[in-house]
Amino acid sequence: MASSGWNTIDSDAGVFTRLVEKLNVKDVQFEDLYSIDSDSLRALSPIYGVIFLFKYSAIDRQYALDNNAPLAGEYDQDFQQYDIFFANQTIQNACATQAVLNILLNQIHVDVGEDLANFKSFVTGFDPLMAGETISNSDLIRSVHNSFSTPSILVDEDPSKPPPDSDHKNDGLFHFVGYVNVNGYIYELDGLKDFPIRHCSCSSQDEFIDKIPSVLMERISKYKDELRFSTLVITNNKLKQYKEIGDSFMVESEINKRDLWDREIELRKHDYTNLFVKIVKDISSKSSDQDWHVLLDKARQKSKRRLM
Repeated sequence: MASSGWNTIDSDAGVFTRLVEKLNVKDVQFEDLYSIDSDSLRALSPIYGVIFLFKYSAIDRQYALDNNAPLAGEYDQDFQQYDIFFANQTIQNACATQAVLNILLNQIHVDVGEDLANFKSFVTGFDPLMAGETISNSDLIRSVHNSFSTPSILVDEDPSKPPPDSDHKNDGLFHFVGYVNVNGYIYELDGLKDFPIRHCSCSSQDEFIDKIPSVLMERISKYKDELRFSTLVITNNKLKQYKEIGDSFMVESEINKRDLWDREIELRKHDYTNLFVKIVKDISSKSSDQDWHVLLDKARQKSKRRLM
């Protein structure tokens, strides 16, 4: 594994929460959003931003070939006049962290810590491509990002955008974009697009919660039968919130959730490929070809029963 590379990390609320904590962002938490509606969002408020994960597909390539036009909304080429942070994605595997930073560095209500504050100050005035390159070359951001990935003997890093003419059925590429309320509008921050994408007007937290479901559902509707979507919200530290209001039941629930996050994150740090290979070799070395085929057939039958 190249030390200068970016590894893939999971789209997971615990991973993102611990990732931004290691970047010294204060009092921020990520939560899965299982239903895209205002009531579900309001239950998690305050909402600092929404991250949408989807499979990059034919419709995305179609718009990319059409002058990289947005699927909905309109480009805001004057975004820097309004102190909006936006960085292009220059490394494929960095898109998750890129989406997180594009949201957090536009949040006046979040203390992003000294490191990220200094980073934002340094890239102020950079065009989106240069800002993206600066993220990709940040040793701090890359090392924190990689600390939440599974080590691998294979390097899977593509520094370019998804090819607009590749076979979308087989590429398996997933992409993260962020949505945030800034400058009186809902903005879509997609690192593969040329500029921030301005959607409907939005002047308050309540209005964002009411309007963002429609923005997301309009995006989803363009993918027809595709069902592989995931949505995360960035909110406040719920453990701290429940401690402050004295809700002991929810405090215990949040502590248990964090314990589970940490156990799962620790498991992700191990590569079990060599273990699986060793087990298979041990089994096959002690079995004849006939025994091996019988074992495989039993495994197939068990898999079929699970799917019934």
